[in-house]
Amino acid sequence: MSASADSHRLTLVAAPAGYGKSTFLGDWVRNCDLPCAWLSLDRFDTEPARLFHGVVGAIQRAASTLPLPGSDALLALDQGLAHDRAASYDLLLRALEELTEPIVLVIDDVHLAGPGLANGIVGVLAASAPPSLRLVLSGRGHTSIQLERFRYGEGLGELRAPELAFTQEEVAQFAWSLGQDAAFDAGSLWTMTAGWPVAVHASIVALAQSGNVPVTTAPGTTAKHVPLADYVAEEILDQLEPSLAEFILRATTCDWLGRRLAVELYGRPHGGVLLEECIRNGLFIEEHDYRGGESMYRWHSLFAAQCRRILERRDPLLAERLHRVAARYYQDADVVECATQALQGRAPRQAVMSLGAHWLDFLLGNDAQTLERLCRDLPTPWSEDPEILMIRSVCRELAGDSAAASELTDRALSRTFVLDALRRRRLEGCRAHFESTPGIGRTDHHAAPAETGRPSRDVPANGHSAAGASGLFLLAQAEFRLHRTGELAAALLQTAGGTGAPEQLEGIEICAQADLALAFGGAGDLVHASEHATRAVERGDALGWSSQERMAPAWLARGIACYWNDNLTAAQTYLAKTQRLGSDLFPSGPLSVIYRVLTDCATGDPARLAESGSVLETFHARGLYSVSWNALHTIALAKVAEAQGDLDGALAIAQPLGAGGHGALVDTLLAELLRRGGEITAAQRCTESLAHRRANSYVDTCASLTEALVAHGTGDTAAAHERIEHAVHRAEPGSVLRPFAERREELAELLVQHAVWGTAHESFIAALMARDSQGDARLRTQSYWSLTEREREVLAYMRSIMTAAEIAEALYISVNTVKTHERSIYRKLGAGSRRDALKTAAKRGIV
Repeated sequence: MSASADSHRLTLVAAPAGYGKSTFLGDWVRNCDLPCAWLSLDRFDTEPARLFHGVVGAIQRAASTLPLPGSDALLALDQGLAHDRAASYDLLLRALEELTEPIVLVIDDVHLAGPGLANGIVGVLAASAPPSLRLVLSGRGHTSIQLERFRYGEGLGELRAPELAFTQEEVAQFAWSLGQDAAFDAGSLWTMTAGWPVAVHASIVALAQSGNVPVTTAPGTTAKHVPLADYVAEEILDQLEPSLAEFILRATTCDWLGRRLAVELYGRPHGGVLLEECIRNGLFIEEHDYRGGESMYRWHSLFAAQCRRILERRDPLLAERLHRVAARYYQDADVVECATQALQGRAPRQAVMSLGAHWLDFLLGNDAQTLERLCRDLPTPWSEDPEILMIRSVCRELAGDSAAASELTDRALSRTFVLDALRRRRLEGCRAHFESTPGIGRTDHHAAPAETGRPSRDVPANGHSAAGASGLFLLAQAEFRLHRTGELAAALLQTAGGTGAPEQLEGIEICAQADLALAFGGAGDLVHASEHATRAVERGDALGWSSQERMAPAWLARGIACYWNDNLTAAQTYLAKTQRLGSDLFPSGPLSVIYRVLTDCATGDPARLAESGSVLETFHARGLYSVSWNALHTIALAKVAEAQGDLDGALAIAQPLGAGGHGALVDTLLAELLRRGGEITAAQRCTESLAHRRANSYVDTCASLTEALVAHGTGDTAAAHERIEHAVHRAEPGSVLRPFAERREELAELLVQHAVWGTAHESFIAALMARDSQGDARLRTQSYWSLTEREREVLAYMRSIMTAAEIAEALYISVNTVKTHERSIYRKLGAGSRRDALKTAAKRGIV
């Protein structure tokens, strides 16, 4: 605040009621080095004469308490407003111009002065006062004084709700000052209140009075126990125009709403206008990204909860009716919101209709646990509705609980007599999802790679209907939750995506393609992973899905591909996008966390590594996964320790994993860690455990390189070269570069020897050596820098047995250009042949 007053002629402090504006400014005035005048406005200050009297009186009191040079004219002013208002304003401005030191005028509660504020003395001072007057305006919302000229001209100081809100640390300090102990859950209270100071205070006081009951809020619940309803009614709603207050009470039926819903809840056409007025006046609402072509607005959840309490007390029948209005609005757009609103409006049948019609759409983009919870929350007898029972059966089957699924199916079929024809057909369709995919929920599937290297699997051929496609899709997601290598999931998704009616099943196809990209990424087919991810994102963008959770698998597939391609910057970008879009549930949860750790370990950035390690531990603490996740978590912790230079610590962390027998990714990373730690026998057993899981290109590449280095260390040259040749054979088609980059120092000399030994992949090995020579800053000398970028690249390729024509083909340049670069290299190194050039370069530390 002090910095703002020093550098700006006008500062605006604007926030809703309860943010402590007056308290804050009062403390600042008492501690300010400048003389400060204070004026608090009320509703009677809409009169120009009264406002002028208050402004002049406040300035004169400040000037007389701390005499200012040049204040004589100011103190001699008449506080009364003359008949000629302009003359009085001019006299005040001239008196202020005579001041030789600045004075601050704080005007509190400017919103009470009404729309005439801009045309009175305050508007004149804001527009024309000399720099000696620093004006601070404090109020609840939009002021009638035009501020854009200041923002884009001389500058405007602004402090708003985000700056005035408590941080989590401040909530903890405040709670301690009010008698709470160190065990107080400040994080939950801060999340619930969003730092709204009056709400924080009320919550802590209520907590003390209720005997220290912990403050906790479950996701999706409202904090109705916070005693704020009377405050909101008296200090906020009663201070507004009646029409605006009524709109707020109706519109806060939902935490989220758009213009159309605002109009429906208000029941009058100008509901959208009042929504904009709430935005302008900072009334606990903010605009968010577009959804379905319409701006969405979000109320402060705690404020909205208090408004709902007020309306329930004043008119409970109206409150219920508005919940039913909101449920109808969301019936085809948001199953969760529809069900929530319908139950609050005592209309469970509406929730059942929405779930029955749209459960599959919801399941494609979300998770079975949430869907099952929605069904269980329905009151009796609606919880026993046949459609609801069948949906719960689907959820149980996806969770692997076949016994419960069968029991629920039997109960559903025994009650079909209560359904009409349409709902009976829907229930039969629900059954068809799983009749066309036998074995869902079971774990006895085995997939084998086709000759082309792409996943292959005999899957049901009747996947050309909506039921068949959806069932295959859901079965593939069940495979994901088992953390398989991806072959079966890819085969199922290929069938699900290849339906014969794309105009009816586009949503299923896009979701299938996004998950298919992830399946290919998990199966090691990085080329097809990138291709399908790109197509899924493009098709999703066309439908406005770019910021939806259903696109998270596609972004994750891109991140995995970029990591193994050693494009770490792109991998970080795509993984960050995945974590922004995805939930903690698969597929966007565990793998994105693990690959974020691996990517940050590869970059070696301490700050990023600390952050990703924190995310890893936070995810692990939620306990969403058991056996397979525990192994991933352990190896990720070991990789973090290794990246921090603590190899012994990494080995100690990985010790519970033994010598393999876990998921393919875990065993791949574990084998290399054991080799580096000198535990050669354990490393060999670990690579042997991968024998039947090497269809994955990066798994096979990593394991083969580990085996090559083990063989090299034991002096078995032939085995080392055979393993390297196999590794480059598997790595080249998909540009699997990360395993080579991770072992760069140990492989550098071995790759040179292998090029001389003989290889069918000269171009790929030469490219690897070129990347290594460019990437190692320690080997650069003055002679190195005398070669151009292209000459250094050609020199790296010259280390192989490739001809000039083959080098030209690899670099996409002409043979003549290659020969020109070679002559330049010979000249700069003083060499007469390729062998001499390489010898000289080696002696000088260039290669």
